[in-house]
This record gives sequence, C-alpha cells and structure tokens, in this order.
Amino acid sequence: MKIDIIVTDYDRTIADENNNFMIDRKLKEFLIKLPKKKILATGRRLNDIPDKDVLKIFDVLVLENGTILFSKNKKEILPNNNWFVMREKIINLLNENKIDFVLGDVIVYSELKNYHYIERVIKENNFINYVNIEFNKDSFMIMPYGWNKGKGVKIAIERIGNGKIVAIGDEINDISLFEIADFKIAVNNAILELKRKADIVCNKNNGEGVLEVLMSIWKEELLEYQDSIK
Repeated sequence: MKIDIIVTDYDRTIADENNNFMIDRKLKEFLIKLPKKKILATGRRLNDIPDKDVLKIFDVLVLENGTILFSKNKKEILPNNNWFVMREKIINLLNENKIDFVLGDVIVYSELKNYHYIERVIKENNFINYVNIEFNKDSFMIMPYGWNKGKGVKIAIERIGNGKIVAIGDEINDISLFEIADFKIAVNNAILELKRKADIVCNKNNGEGVLEVLMSIWKEELLEYQDSIK
C-alpha cells in the first residue's frame, strides 16, 4: 500500500500524556526522515503544543480543530468574519453567566463541567445554526458551524498537493479525519467508536503504536517498490 500524506492527531496519539504530551523520541526521528507529506491536526492552539519539534516534522499544522493553518511561519485563519461577530456575542453571554472559558484565535474552549450551561446559552439565543460544539476528552470547543479537523485538513491538502491519505487518531473529534482518509489508524488507547471505524488498531498506545504501524506500512511500500523494479 502506497501512501502520500500522513495526517495525525497530537494528544494521546503521537504525544503521550504520561510523557508530558511530548512526542515519542523514536517516532519523532522516524517522521522527520520519512519522505512523505505530513500534516498535524490538533484542537490545540499553536503556543499550547508542548513539543516544538512539530515545526520540523510537519509540512502543515492544522490548529484549533481545523480552523487555522500554520505553515512556513505563516498563520491562516480559515473561517470568515461572520464567525467573529457571532463569537463576540457568545463571549459576552459567557461572561454574563460567569462561565469560565479560554479564547483561541478562532474557537472558544471550556471544561466539560460547563457544557450544559453553554448548551442552554446557545439554544436560548438561537445560535444553534451558527455554532458547532466538538468534544475532546475532558473539554469541549465552541466552533463556527461546519468546521472540523477534516475540513481544515482538506484545505491544507489543496495547498500541498493531493495523494493517498492515512489518518491517525484517538478521540471523537478525529472522526472527521477518518472521513477524508483512504486508510484509517486508531491507536490502542482510542475510543471504541474510532476503533470501529479504523482499518488498523495499533497494538500499543500513543506514539509507540503509531511508530509500529507506520514502520510496517513503510517497509511494505519499499518491498513493493523493489519487486516492481526487478
């Protein structure tokens, strides 16, 4: 199987929570040398990514759950200005209701304990057709309607060139990555819903599992190439 583009989530996929969310060293070395286009798709803000070597490893960073592209030291915000008008209204209502949140360049983050309050605010103010809410472990993100990791990655691929896509993830917000991929990998510590959609489930957790599967795919590709030139 030949792949052209590797798209991967960050937290608990290539970066282990027990290693302070740093990328596994062996995986990092492998990815840097691997002659493939590489895209990181994360819900994090740029400055919140613990391992700064992502800038060496990946051709494009898809940040804030698909709403920002970062490449060659340039940041591109994807949603149009209509979202920021709506976001300002949401922020004002959250402040009025004394709901804690963190503001990204595009999306609004809050802890899971606040979800029912925010859901009520959105429904009572008829924002439901303008807002997406995506969950990620113990938090959630208030986003512009229609945006997700998959949409952001599709735009990134338009920039760097098409090809066969392998997507790797662990959480519910990685399902949109699987929807655009030719081949889908779930780490061993992934949620059951993602594992059910995967072509391969890693035998190991986090970066160790990703490394094992990617090395296997790469070796298979090299063998196929050698056979083709005999």
